[in-house]
Amino acid sequence: MTVNERSGIYKVSNSFLPSVSKRSKQFTTLNGAGHRGRMRARLLQKGGESLQEYELLEMLLYLTIPRKDTKPLAKHLINSFGSLDGLLSAEDKILTKANISQEFIELIHLLKQTTERLVAPDSYNRPYMKHWKDVIVYLNEYPLKCEINNKKILRLLFLNNQQRLICDEYIVHHGVNSISLIIQKALKLYAMNLITIHYVSGNEFSAEMRKNEAKFALTLQSSTRHFDLNVGDHIIYLDSQYFSLFKNKKLSFEKEN
Repeated sequence: MTVNERSGIYKVSNSFLPSVSKRSKQFTTLNGAGHRGRMRARLLQKGGESLQEYELLEMLLYLTIPRKDTKPLAKHLINSFGSLDGLLSAEDKILTKANISQEFIELIHLLKQTTERLVAPDSYNRPYMKHWKDVIVYLNEYPLKCEINNKKILRLLFLNNQQRLICDEYIVHHGVNSISLIIQKALKLYAMNLITIHYVSGNEFSAEMRKNEAKFALTLQSSTRHFDLNVGDHIIYLDSQYFSLFKNKKLSFEKEN
């Protein structure tokens, strides 16, 4: 019995085979192709419900391990991570320590993103925020859920390339030191546009505070350009009113009428 190193297919000498009249159906390969075919047939005929977790994982591993029995590895990974969900939600550094190939890690990322897109609301039902009035209507309809008190709250509206909302969240505002975190969040969401709202506690907004806000807005706008992320506006919420720093496409602190 010899092995073709390129294809991984075993070839058996005909001298060891019985005559055609006595032989059952001949298998052309001994590398698990028949098993894989049966697994695919079960999936197509009976659906994913007919497969156990390790079998689903086994089939996923087919995509990155073309010629090898993946059942032992699938069972080992389920035992190590507790479940298929535990494996798919694990961090990259943990997956790497488990000796999982980079190709399979990339496949896991693809599965995560695909799942998130499928369960996300239809993009056409998401709020549209191309104009100032659209943004204000949304902010008034969905006010900040936390108490401002003395906290410096920065609300982040991440938008897609059609100016529709992807995600609405808030962080503690640390000025320019917050920019790195904002960019990381935008990249994870594949956001193309961003609107930031700074909720100022109290009724005072000094000249120094205005200067710091302008510096933050300009630095944010400059930094995000390197990541194809457009900052549509930086808004100040003060004394129950909204003020735009980007009104008329220039940095100006003006009250919107």
